[in-house]
Amino acid sequence: MSRTYKWLGGIGYILTFVPYANSASSILVAIAWILMGKDTREKVFTILGILMIALFAASIASVATVFTSLFTMILPGGVAPEARVFENIGAFLGTLMVVGGIILGLAIAVFILDIMAHFRAAKIFDNKWFRLGGWLRIGEVIALAIAIPLIVISILSSGFHEFPSAPGAPGFPIGILLSILWPLAIFLIVALLANIFSIIAFFSIPEEAEGGQQSTYEVEF
Repeated sequence: MSRTYKWLGGIGYILTFVPYANSASSILVAIAWILMGKDTREKVFTILGILMIALFAASIASVATVFTSLFTMILPGGVAPEARVFENIGAFLGTLMVVGGIILGLAIAVFILDIMAHFRAAKIFDNKWFRLGGWLRIGEVIALAIAIPLIVISILSSGFHEFPSAPGAPGFPIGILLSILWPLAIFLIVALLANIFSIIAFFSIPEEAEGGQQSTYEVEF
């Protein structure tokens, strides 16, 4: 009997590189972690998969909320009276902030559990690729924490005097553009490598012994 989650996880992480396939990738990866949790009896895997699905559902709900609210105010028959315009806008923004806060909280929880799950999987399966994926996810945080201040400092240090004001002048100073792009490029490279190592890690999980025998690894409690 083969471990289905090794293929679901590997294919799911591959789909993160395919445009318009992010929704399918998140679901496949979530199911892979849930199945891995069931196989290894590791709760961190199961919780990570469940929260991934919850994050996906919350994202879809937020988009639906935005479009429903906008259509209610814009479509004929749904236009609010002038006296209630600001009230409706305030309610819409309040709902958006609440949903956004929920999504942000779920995203942070998923990211932290993702790191923990990679290190735990590395120990269970004796798999260095999971460990490298976990370290690179930590590297993403460090790279982003460095990139944001560098970008802000680069823009502020220019004093905006480099921005052209005369008609026909060049649009955006190349120096500022490069100072913004290279910190982001480092972050994107680290994130790219983290996903690549996750792909290799899932595909390199050993197949379960034939005949439904117990796995060769031991789960610690």
